Order: sequence, then structure tokens, then C-alpha cells
Amino acid sequence: MSRSSLSRRLLLALPAAALAGRARANPPLDRTARIIVGAAPGGGTDSVARILAERLSGRYAPQVIVENRPGASSRLGAEAVKAAAPDGTTLLICPMPVLALYPHVLPRTTRYQPVADFTPAATVGELAYGLVVRRDHPATDLRSFIDWARAKGDVTFAPPVAGAPQHMLGLALMRAAGLNVTVVTYRASTLAMPDLIAGRLDSYMSHMAEVAPQVRGGQARLLAVSSEARLPGFPDVVTFAEQGFPQVTASEAFAVMLPAGASPGVVAALNAAIADAVAQPAVRERLAQLQMTPLVLSPAEMGARLAREFAAWGPAVRASGFTPEE
Repeated sequence: MSRSSLSRRLLLALPAAALAGRARANPPLDRTARIIVGAAPGGGTDSVARILAERLSGRYAPQVIVENRPGASSRLGAEAVKAAAPDGTTLLICPMPVLALYPHVLPRTTRYQPVADFTPAATVGELAYGLVVRRDHPATDLRSFIDWARAKGDVTFAPPVAGAPQHMLGLALMRAAGLNVTVVTYRASTLAMPDLIAGRLDSYMSHMAEVAPQVRGGQARLLAVSSEARLPGFPDVVTFAEQGFPQVTASEAFAVMLPAGASPGVVAALNAAIADAVAQPAVRERLAQLQMTPLVLSPAEMGARLAREFAAWGPAVRASGFTPEE
């Protein structure tokens, strides 16, 4: 290739490179965006939000910050985003049950409709649930736990909080297994695990981010997981479905939502920015530390999943006999 030909190619490439550089330097939004978290700092949702904020800053907006709005089982955060302007600067991140389940469980105090009041943007990952017993429990798997519970005649079970998805799934399991169960509810999700470890509680179901450290530390025994397939971190622990209880197959997707009426262009830009962030090895490693499986759905896929889960939780709540304490 001649020197003049090479020079022409370099000159032709310069505008494209400059445009690409400007695209990276000029994110879709020209103002600070905030991610609303309906929980206190330090929890799983807050951790995911801060991972996203770091990666979306400069990619989606000049700066992305996290704003915590704890209270009412994360519903205060959802209400704040519902009321915000649909200009792309206010994002909600929450476990999907906050949107799909709580309107059924707490209908009188939930002031939003999941499909009508929000615009789906993306998911970040999903989190399975695990059923645990104390470390010296005679049961080593779900079947032996059921046999033990039948012989005992009555079993105590706790979810992290009343009305949580683990509550509904636990009741479905106990009902399918034909067990007599007493549900123990706690005013805070941090109180159940100490009772389990001390032997004051027979069984506990929570998300794997809480369960995994106790299992790895030898304080609790994991009997089953709610994911469709076995978890990479616990390959020897079988799923509920493998043990004959497919109705306890569920996972908690972490949803990123915008207010209703957000423009398709903003939604597409946010989805692309999240997909780019989750594809990065450092982000995937941090999600794995939170026991999350990376999962980025398109806005259409996410909207369809939200609609399915919202429709499915209604009959599940009615079948459980759960009565909300509002």
C-alpha cells in the first residue's frame, strides 16, 4: 500500500473515530439521573444500584446517583418513581415482586399498578431462594425434611417478612407436601436466621444472598433451591423441582423501571447502557458475590415477564390464605 493511500484511509477514519469519541463523551441525558432504591443503604438492592450507578455515569447520564427511600417493603421508592417526570432522570431498581406481588398482598396500601404506572427498561440479574435448616438438623435434603416434619406432626417455618415471595412459596411447598405448618413472622428480616441457628425455628426460606454466607460458614444447611437449574455456587444442592415440587420454582429478577410515558429512545438507551454494564467481567463478578445470575431482558421481554408474574401471584396469594396485616 502506498503512503498516500494509507494517508487517505487514516483521514477517512478520523471523522468516524471522532464521532465515536463524542458519542461516549455525550451520554443520552444531559442531566444527573438518580436511581431510587426503596430500601436502606447496605442491602442487596442498594448494592446492585451502586454498581449500576458507577457504570451508567458517563454512559447514560453525566452522573448517576443512588437515592434511598426505605419504607413500606420498598413500596415508597416505587411510589416516588411513579410520581416522577418521565424524562429518564428518575429510575427505579427493585426486586420484581415489589411490583408483581405486593399489589396482591397489600392491596389497600399499595398505591401503584405495575403495568400501568411504569415503563420497563431492563433487568440486571436474578436471585434464587433457598430453604435452610440448622446445621445439625437430622434432615439432609428436602425429602428427609418432609419425612421428619410428618413424624414431628407440626413444623415451624419463617419467611424474611410476612407476605414476601418466600412466604407464598413456603406455604405452597408445605401444602403440596401435606405438612402442618406454623408460620412465624418477624418484624425485621434480620431476626429469623438467628432463631434458626439457635434451634428455635425449624425452617427458613430466604434469598440466596442471605442464605449462602450462613451455609458456607457452617451455620445452616441448604436443602433445596428455587432456581430452574442448580446454582453454580452450590452444584450439589438439588432444586425443588428435582425433588418433586416444581411449583416452588421461582427467582427474583432485579428490575429497572422508568415512570410511565418514558420515550422509546430513552428506554432503548438505558437498556443498552445496562446491557453494556452487565457484560463487563468486573460487574458480573460483583453480581456473583451477591449470589445473582446476570440477566438483561429487553424492555418487551421484561414487560411480558412482569405481566406474567403479576397475573400468577394473584391466584397464589388467594390459595395461600394469607391475610395482610394492614
